[in-house]
Amino acid sequence: MLKSNELKLLLRVQDEPCITISDIQTHTILMKNSVKFMDELKKSYLVWSSGEKWVDIPKKIVLSTPNIKGDFRVMPCMTNINGGIKTVKVIGTNEENRYIKDKISVGKLLLVDWYDNYVYAIIDACILSSFRTAAISVLAYSIKSNKIHSVGLIGLGRVGIYTAFLLHKWLGVNSIICNDKNPKIIQNFKKLISVYAPDLKIIIQDNIDLIKSSNSLFLATDSQNHLLDNSNSTNLSFISSVGADANNLCELDESVVSNKMIITDSLQSMLLGDMKVWVEKGVISNKDVSELKHIITDSLDNQDVVFISTGVALQDALIAKFIYEKYSENENNA
Repeated sequence: MLKSNELKLLLRVQDEPCITISDIQTHTILMKNSVKFMDELKKSYLVWSSGEKWVDIPKKIVLSTPNIKGDFRVMPCMTNINGGIKTVKVIGTNEENRYIKDKISVGKLLLVDWYDNYVYAIIDACILSSFRTAAISVLAYSIKSNKIHSVGLIGLGRVGIYTAFLLHKWLGVNSIICNDKNPKIIQNFKKLISVYAPDLKIIIQDNIDLIKSSNSLFLATDSQNHLLDNSNSTNLSFISSVGADANNLCELDESVVSNKMIITDSLQSMLLGDMKVWVEKGVISNKDVSELKHIITDSLDNQDVVFISTGVALQDALIAKFIYEKYSENENNA
């Protein structure tokens, strides 16, 4: 019988070193290093906008199974930003909740070696995806340098928690008007904010009063019907919508964008959700939408803005490399 080492030599197979990073490890790393990550995220977009580096984001593949709720997506990215990053994320929307309970985003992100193309890290995709979604939303808001007076947030799940945290820690927002349709989610949100951002004032209001009281509004919901239209959004100088990332979800009526500048993280975000519907109806086209990389250095003080994202693999790549580097630093210092 051949021994393992001899078999490896004869079959010419070498072990591929690979680490795994859990959702909780990811959460801990990002909460501890949130400001540094946001600074690096903004720097990466500035570098990309300058043309110094390249980004290759193939169109995401969305697959669904007949008669089963939810879908799974394959999202690859390759860029020479930050020394070179290759990633593939396989993420599912767990709407059936048969085995994994109360966790809508399931899956893994693979970090791939730049030269040899083996997988050197596997990262749980749930927290990573929620945090990067909040981060790109807050980055878009940061361009509104006049610092909107009153901030509202509807949807207090994972993306909502990280949005509030980053608004406070990175941009110095000290008070947020909030709501969620689920009382349990509100309690979870308040508990987490009390631990991670105890100086952030949280005001719970119903949606009608919240929208009226806000100058800027962040939406991170699973709504299937629009929350904003032209009748209730005229007072809003900034709107971020990141919840309608599937074709059965909706946060914005088309009338919202009639007098506002539309910004997105990538034109690929037009392939799902509200913008996909608007394109199909002929309400907007590519020329009506600005990509974040093209306006990252602009001042939009006098422009009302709608930012919409349905998730882009570049954000996965940037945050995955950051998580891996911080994880490795912690392991080396242990």
